[in-house]
Amino acid sequence: MNMELVKPENYPFKKFKVSKLYQDTAKRALSKEEVLSIINYPITGTDCYTKLAINLFTFSYFMGGINFVDMAYLTENNIIENRLIYHRRKTGKLINLPMQQRAYMVLKVYEKSNEPYLFPILSTKHKTEQQRLNRLHKVITKVNKALKSIGEELKIPIKLTTYVARHSYATVLKRAGVATSIICESLGHSSEKVTQIYLDGFENSQIDKAMENL
Repeated sequence: MNMELVKPENYPFKKFKVSKLYQDTAKRALSKEEVLSIINYPITGTDCYTKLAINLFTFSYFMGGINFVDMAYLTENNIIENRLIYHRRKTGKLINLPMQQRAYMVLKVYEKSNEPYLFPILSTKHKTEQQRLNRLHKVITKVNKALKSIGEELKIPIKLTTYVARHSYATVLKRAGVATSIICESLGHSSEKVTQIYLDGFENSQIDKAMENL
């Protein structure tokens, strides 16, 4: 309610944007149940980009929240003794994770390809850096469009993108009691401070329960 108790020129919080605070703390991750509804979404009869969208989301969630660009560049050389080993293209940090069964199931969908890449995003015909950048932009746009549509159909409370899988991976581990330092290492972050940005806040119900101990 605007009671006009203070003149506009004397209002002390004019530069403080409440909406900005809300955006910074807005929910970025999904619950485990919401994630499962996405990765179990029926893809029979859907177009290739919808199938790719679900498969990339699933692979990212089960494999340490690997982002879209790093998935695009994966080859068979990145799987060594049942582990996914790669350097993040953004930071150069080495990531070494055990391959999960559900991730293997995703890769089997594309194993008959003659291309060196594990996912049908890049190919040998994309020879220059600009060609690869153009292809990455085209695919991520179509993939995120498909995810947005799926999210709306499933009534997911936030706009669904490939990055939601990364945020959700981190948050699900946090809620399971995994230390932030371990989550930080698996995400390939430079510090735990960066990881904290990814970690979704505890739900109101958890806070309410905790405060009963006061």
